[in-house]
Amino acid sequence: MTSPSFPSGRRSPGRRIDVAWLAAAMAAVLWVASGAINGALVWNGFLGGSIGAVLPDTIPLFVWARTPLWAALAALIGACAIVVAHRLVVGVVGETSSSRTRFVIVWFATIAAGALVGFAADATTIIDAFPPGRLQMLLNGLGTQAAIGAYWGLVQGWVPALMLAVLARRRARVPRTSTDGREPSRRGLAILSAVVVVALATVVGIGVAGVRDANRAAVQQDAVANGFDESSGALPDPYAEGVPVPTVAPDAASPAADWCTPDQAAMLIGEPDAATGHRVLSVKLMNFSDAPCVVDGYPDFAFADQNDHLLDVTIEHGSSFVATDPGPQRVEIPAGGSAITYLGWDAAATGGQLVATKMFGAQYAGAVRGSWPVDLDVVAGSTVAVTAWALQAAVG
Repeated sequence: MTSPSFPSGRRSPGRRIDVAWLAAAMAAVLWVASGAINGALVWNGFLGGSIGAVLPDTIPLFVWARTPLWAALAALIGACAIVVAHRLVVGVVGETSSSRTRFVIVWFATIAAGALVGFAADATTIIDAFPPGRLQMLLNGLGTQAAIGAYWGLVQGWVPALMLAVLARRRARVPRTSTDGREPSRRGLAILSAVVVVALATVVGIGVAGVRDANRAAVQQDAVANGFDESSGALPDPYAEGVPVPTVAPDAASPAADWCTPDQAAMLIGEPDAATGHRVLSVKLMNFSDAPCVVDGYPDFAFADQNDHLLDVTIEHGSSFVATDPGPQRVEIPAGGSAITYLGWDAAATGGQLVATKMFGAQYAGAVRGSWPVDLDVVAGSTVAVTAWALQAAVG
């Protein structure tokens, strides 16, 4: 910015710019201190939410839950954003010879800087949740941290404003641009604006990384607490890439009129069995109606991994090491009877792997799939052989 002229004998105008930056730096110190003290008190159960009335949580609580180095880096980046945003607002609004007006301008700059950095923090929530489940949820969370940041500026913004007023009076400096007929440098404001954009974008970037790291850690801790064994597969990752398991197979069959329907029959999975290096799992289709119904050919199966994504498994129709395929045939299931199929695969190491945690199945491709939680050593890249439906012999 272009500095105004000074009466002879007074200090150089460069020092006046230092004072403006000093006020911005003070705002940044207050911003970090407010968030840090609030986080420490709330984290340790002191005063609860009431502390936010005086020391707003300018820095989200999850930041302090990360490693000290990461938390310090996030706080530093946010503080830098406060500094440049504060200075930009003061430069855009302009300087004045009136101490009261100058006080209001600096206070307003603190409010605006807090809101801008808070808005960047809100953007992390939106980006993290993108794409939303519903369009009306797209902007959920927008304004939360922005409001906290603006409130922080309202509560504490008088401090840098008062500091600047005291320093200006002591140094006989009256920051102004209007009385000497010169406007702030457009180039200077443009450069400062670009720096603000970069700073806010950095806040968004590190915020997204922090939110995702926190969410990932929470999901994995919850999985371990609920009995997930890391030797049985990689810990779940809510940000892993993948697609959900389709509810209906893409290669649909055309059912005949006498085929079993969900109102007549239900699929029931058995317990997995093992032979040296091989696995087998039986699945029954039980006719619980009062009339016979028919199945024909092969059932439809798919697997989901620990991230609820479609597991990359090759399904083959035919025999496996532990089960012989009778071949596709028309099978009439009597009332109360069952048809049976077998899934066979080779044993695989599961440590650190995407593994099957849920199995989806339907009596034929094109029917709506049901699902069951499973604990199988079917991993990404496995081949699973499926036998055709066969009538299960009546027991007893």
